[in-house]
Amino acid sequence: SRRFWVCHFVVAAIIGTCEKNWDAHKAAGWVAVVFIWIFGVGFGYSWGPCGSSSNRPNNFAVAMATPDFVTAASWGVYIFLGMMCIFGAADIFFLVPETMGRTLNEMDELFEDNSGRARADAAVLEQTFRDVGLLQAAGLETGTPKNNKDMGLIPLD
Repeated sequence: SRRFWVCHFVVAAIIGTCEKNWDAHKAAGWVAVVFIWIFGVGFGYSWGPCGSSSNRPNNFAVAMATPDFVTAASWGVYIFLGMMCIFGAADIFFLVPETMGRTLNEMDELFEDNSGRARADAAVLEQTFRDVGLLQAAGLETGTPKNNKDMGLIPLD
């Protein structure tokens, strides 16, 4: 997303122009901190959860490499990180198919999954609703709904 690379480039610009005299630019230092936090919050609610399986080892690697990287490259670190965000956004835009608004069956087709898991998952969910009485509470206990839209679920078709 645009907010990611913009944050890095703003921090790079601040460090590049103020690093030789931080005492005279204390407000700029705080602005840089704010942009790093904006990046962190934006990453945390968007891309952060996507990589949760490798999150801890990756965070460890970044934490170990960053001090040496910043010492060696100063503001260039943030130019590098901003460019990585731009390349990542381009990669996602051009190579990852859009999934918003697609049904579970369409997702199976899109990712060439012929296992039938979407239908099986929907059947398990419906049985769970039946077991806990949600279908009865919704007035659907006498029969199976025509489709999941009747139950307010994500439609399969």
